[in-house]
Amino acid sequence: MKDSVRPIDLESVDHVLNTTRSVRLRLDFEKEVPRKIIDEALTIALQAPTGANTQTWRFMVVTDPDLKLGLADCYRKGAEKYVADATALTRTGVSATREFEPDDLRSKQKDGVLKSAGYLMENMQRAPALIVPCIESRFEKEDVFTQASMYGSILPATWSLMLALRARRIASAWTSLHLIYEQEAAQLLGIPADITQTALLPIAWLQGGDLGKAKRLPLEDVCHYNRWGS
Repeated sequence: MKDSVRPIDLESVDHVLNTTRSVRLRLDFEKEVPRKIIDEALTIALQAPTGANTQTWRFMVVTDPDLKLGLADCYRKGAEKYVADATALTRTGVSATREFEPDDLRSKQKDGVLKSAGYLMENMQRAPALIVPCIESRFEKEDVFTQASMYGSILPATWSLMLALRARRIASAWTSLHLIYEQEAAQLLGIPADITQTALLPIAWLQGGDLGKAKRLPLEDVCHYNRWGS
């Protein structure tokens, strides 16, 4: 009997995985993204893992100009707080980057990241669509297991969405700063109080040539086998 398993084009898969990241400066704000493409990518995202097969993920796709502007305002206000170190995320935010040595890769990337983040902050509402991945229930006060299980049921689907969009030459940026004003965004979009928003993805056609690999820390700096530190 012949093997009926469809062969996987590893080169294409690896290319998508190696070139999917938050794109900000190269989002095409002038060209509409057809709903058909968004729906295709979302349908693929629904194949992601889901805790206990609950499938409680929910996605808000925002294309209305006034609603996009309101959501972008929530993002901008959150960004202003973040840059001012006025959030609880100072240990991994702007303050933390000041602790890296000058020759550290992350120090060298800081100016470019801030430039692109500032550009997106000013232009978020111009994206053809904004997608807010959500999940049913509230769990911010629950134990780590519960939080990991709940976020583990929506964040993989969100990443799959970005990959599916990337394969169609649609760029996106994973952002979360609007969550500082999550309730304001919920009121704007009519999201029920028992729904948790988890991210905000501006999506648009990718401008310019193809993307390459990002510069990352070497594997040996971040991976441990069997025991921490080894």
